[in-house]
Amino acid sequence: MGKNLKIILIQLPIQGYDFFFSHENIPLAPAYLHAIASEFGMEVEILPDPVMSYGSDQAILQYILDVRPDLVGMSCYLWNVERSLFLAKEIKKHLPSCVIVLGGPEINPENHFLLNHSEFDIGVVGEGEGTWKALLQSFPDLDRISGLLLRRENGRWEFTGYSPSLLNLAQIPSPFLKGNLHSHLKKILWMETVRGCVNRCAYCFYHKRYPGVRAFPLERVFREIEKARSLGLKEVVFLDPCWNRNPELRGLLERLSEMNSDRELEFHAEGEAEGIDPWMAERMGRAGFVELEVGLQSIKKETLQRLRRRFDPDRFLKGVSLLQEFGVEVMVDLIAGLPGEDLSDILKSLDWVIEHGAYDFLMLYPLSLLPSTEFHERAQEFGLMAMPRPPYLITKTLHLNASEIHQAFLEYEKRMEEDISPLEIPPALDPRDRDVSFLQDLYHQISWNQPEEIDHLTSVADRTAYGITIKVSREVLRMSERWSPILRGYLKKNPFSLLSVEVPFDSSLEELRPLWDLAREHSHPVDRDYTVTHSPYRSFLLFSRAKGLIWKWPDPREFQPLSLPDGQRVSYPPVCLVASSQKSLPGWFFEEMEKRYSKIPEIRIWSLLED
Repeated sequence: MGKNLKIILIQLPIQGYDFFFSHENIPLAPAYLHAIASEFGMEVEILPDPVMSYGSDQAILQYILDVRPDLVGMSCYLWNVERSLFLAKEIKKHLPSCVIVLGGPEINPENHFLLNHSEFDIGVVGEGEGTWKALLQSFPDLDRISGLLLRRENGRWEFTGYSPSLLNLAQIPSPFLKGNLHSHLKKILWMETVRGCVNRCAYCFYHKRYPGVRAFPLERVFREIEKARSLGLKEVVFLDPCWNRNPELRGLLERLSEMNSDRELEFHAEGEAEGIDPWMAERMGRAGFVELEVGLQSIKKETLQRLRRRFDPDRFLKGVSLLQEFGVEVMVDLIAGLPGEDLSDILKSLDWVIEHGAYDFLMLYPLSLLPSTEFHERAQEFGLMAMPRPPYLITKTLHLNASEIHQAFLEYEKRMEEDISPLEIPPALDPRDRDVSFLQDLYHQISWNQPEEIDHLTSVADRTAYGITIKVSREVLRMSERWSPILRGYLKKNPFSLLSVEVPFDSSLEELRPLWDLAREHSHPVDRDYTVTHSPYRSFLLFSRAKGLIWKWPDPREFQPLSLPDGQRVSYPPVCLVASSQKSLPGWFFEEMEKRYSKIPEIRIWSLLED
């Protein structure tokens, strides 16, 4: 047994101004590791909420520095790996002896983005529980453990090789049954019934991590469902990549329909529409399934062959119809940017689904060129180019450039007749009086009404939420020499902040210029998504409100094309989003715009007041 370690485990959330996705930051992977470390008698904790799911970079760092752990483990995904690496670097500055261990889908020996970083000490590759157990048992002597990325003294990474065997899932303790997840559950439980996938999709890495399909014991699954009901949870999200291909499906559905006959729990899953038969659809409806997400991706035969996916149009339509008949809504996913497809192919797939009414929710996603996937390995052959940073968005293929991929999303928005790239409104500006008690003692708004209040941001910098709103008076706005260094310093220490500033509605563009200068300096992954249909710069927003209206000022950068890392440029119309309970805007608002712009930006009605 290795030394007795003090351990903190972390899973950083998807970020958004309204914290919506952060509510779903269920640290299932850290909870598995917590259960294993607890069995060894180690002092281990999952970073508590609200700090983990809602805290700023400095709020998280300060908590860790106060605890002074020997080891910090972070679960890394597309949406949080950059922030995790930043946090690892900051921890090392203050606690150089602390060992930083990263795990999750982003950690693999072919991820060049990851390997260019030296902020962490150990990477766990593939299924983590067995490797984690061996690591704790042998620490600090790790050379003989397979499944690790180890940083050598020369700074190079060395991979110790894939583990020759996978764990028996029955031997992995349930973190939910042990109570390790309770403090992080917000009426939603994420759970697995299997690991592995029967499909071998060329864009996906999952099947490489888990070859074959292995099932958790059914009795364990049923105990978890019973506990979810007893705790009053409302939703269960099954993480299985293809739920209706579970080898124990019949027994699972029969028992779920008995246990949850009152549909007290709502179930969500991902699966294949072609595999749905009448019995399965009826049982899913009876058991309480409310949604099945199906990955159609494309209807083009040649594309699907390249993807290594099957598609039977008649069976697909029948499966969707059966699910809808028994009250299960269907979310259909399509991908833009697949090799071999041009813009017309993407639109044909969209139109086919729409014309057949084969969806309740229709989603179009850009292809991510994930490291170690078949598409990544064959990128040169297929002419694929992608952004070098997560989420590795595709920017060019042999048949599409970035502007055409962006055009696909504009066409998708026209067909959906709704904003497909909605911008969240910060709670401090939301007229619907949203409950923010989940933030507890974290600051999400700061007022700069008087000059002496400017320094308040510095004094609470380690107690802020990652999304923060600063309300600025006219007097303070004109004192940029006072507040600009403070705001710049805050963003330097909290680079993964989402900042919104409320300014007086009659501010001139010249008065706003110092804020826009800071916005240009602030770089955040949320600004990287060129497939949004408007407002591509989303990490630093300026708002005003007056006479019942709330609006987002167009970022001056929107008046110029967006430059991508590969040199391509994508154009957007400058957009002013206006939230109003009325369908038409008053004349005074247009007068205010005319005072500031020789050509009024596009005015979009923000539908948030209709929610």
